[in-house]
Amino acid sequence: MADRVLSLYTTSYVRPDMRQIMSAGLGGALAIGLLGLVAHLSGSALLMAPLGATAVLVFGLPNSPLSGPRHVIGGHALSMSIGLLCLFIVSFVAPALGALSATLATTLAAGIGTGFAIAAMLATRTVHPPAGANPLLLMFSGAGFTDAALLIALPGVAGAILLYLIAALLRRAAAPSNR
Repeated sequence: MADRVLSLYTTSYVRPDMRQIMSAGLGGALAIGLLGLVAHLSGSALLMAPLGATAVLVFGLPNSPLSGPRHVIGGHALSMSIGLLCLFIVSFVAPALGALSATLATTLAAGIGTGFAIAAMLATRTVHPPAGANPLLLMFSGAGFTDAALLIALPGVAGAILLYLIAALLRRAAAPSNR
């Protein structure tokens, strides 16, 4: 029993050196800050919670396959699309149901959307764990389909693209020159 309890507190994760820790923290702060500034200036929702988790991967674990452009951009685009599909279906079903049943339908669609997003990301080799939150974000936003597509999904994918580009530029700028 004691071994089982101790295993909860052990990890095989090796702490990076202080330079990498500081670089990841500063890079994440700068990138999310820039996204927030662009979102504020443009009036667009470029910045949303799943992108905070994406920042952990692209800055904290930049060499992870899950931090590559295929995963970051593809995972967010695919899961946003699936979330929109579920929202579209619920928008037809919910009006025929009472208020309580519509809430239940939305909750079930969020679960189905998240599961389908996970399966689709695995099948297409675009797994990006933070993107798994996108169907939930869309389903519980309270927005109708068109608003969700234009005000959440498109800016969310654009935010993922910008976040990845900022991370790539910061990594390139920080890389030692071979001149």
